[in-house]
Amino acid sequence: MPDSKIVLKVDVLGDGCKAKAMSTVANFQGVKSVAVDGEGTLTVVGEVDVVRVAKALRKARFEARVLSVGPEKQPDNKKPAAAEEAKKPPPCCAGCSACCPPVPAYAHPFPGAVVCYEEQAAAGNVCVIL
Repeated sequence: MPDSKIVLKVDVLGDGCKAKAMSTVANFQGVKSVAVDGEGTLTVVGEVDVVRVAKALRKARFEARVLSVGPEKQPDNKKPAAAEEAKKPPPCCAGCSACCPPVPAYAHPFPGAVVCYEEQAAAGNVCVIL
């Protein structure tokens, strides 16, 4: 039996009621996850019979109504093909220089030259080696 997603409407008033409803369902064998939202919607995922879940909740003095039963929706890990293509670089930019010529390194006309600047506000000269 594949995993199913069961959604029930359960009348819960506070956090204590939510905890009691969740623990009632969590004790079943095959339950993977249980969640309750603010409106009292109880979601159970796993290999469990919906009739047994509803009966157990009613036995625990909850008014339980089944809203839906269906297969567990698997997360869709596929990205749209257009989005993947937009992120890929053009095929010619894999390292060739046909469309992207290499950037020339800056070459000073006098390598190793020393340039001195006279600073009026400072206490001396500033020298920079190129």
